[in-house]
Amino acid sequence: MNHVEQVLPYMVRYFIIKENTVMAHFVNCTPKLTCKYVNKAIHGGNHAPSALDWFNDDDTLDRQGVDPSRLKGHGICKGIASSWVIAFLKGTVETTDPAQYEAYFTNFLRFQATMIKDFGGHIDTHIAKLTDLQLDPNITFAKKLDIVNFSESDIPVGKWGAYISVWGHDIAIGGKWGAGSMLYINEPNTGLLGYKKKADFFTDLNAYMAARRTKKHKPLNEPAGFWIYKT
Repeated sequence: MNHVEQVLPYMVRYFIIKENTVMAHFVNCTPKLTCKYVNKAIHGGNHAPSALDWFNDDDTLDRQGVDPSRLKGHGICKGIASSWVIAFLKGTVETTDPAQYEAYFTNFLRFQATMIKDFGGHIDTHIAKLTDLQLDPNITFAKKLDIVNFSESDIPVGKWGAYISVWGHDIAIGGKWGAGSMLYINEPNTGLLGYKKKADFFTDLNAYMAARRTKKHKPLNEPAGFWIYKT
């Protein structure tokens, strides 16, 4: 089976175009493990915090805050994806607790994410910069993949997390195999998506990537970049 044949079932089943409306993403997530944002009016979602919320005597918002072309502030998806992978692998409970995740994002993660996004690049650059600042997160690089679809064979043994670059946007995933294990997607515009079933996780993730290709007018077999880390 070629790459196009692999991608088409996801597009047909989960992204049917009807009256110019695309079916919602992550239709198979487990509700009890999921925290979709409900307070974007307060925290701004995938945007740098406002100047009113920011720190005194710090110039990060000069580059990442509001400007004439970005009235809500710059997007911080790179920082959210990296910050979540690091915190998840370090065992931060709030990264996967749907009852706590949005408050954690509001009060902490979006600030860290804005500073990390200001480093530029992807998670490998972010970790290198943190290490230079003597803030080494002490997580282990497993491998870099450029693939069309993500599958179980791509995952290292043990607890793992991955930063994914999807054509002008970045998300994070993570989990740990074993009895009762859960899998997660962190989509910076949406929030935390949790999964009890592996099949549902892979279906939603690969369907999301297929939809991004379509939105960005990429070939159906265009690979996404994965940086995979583990504890």
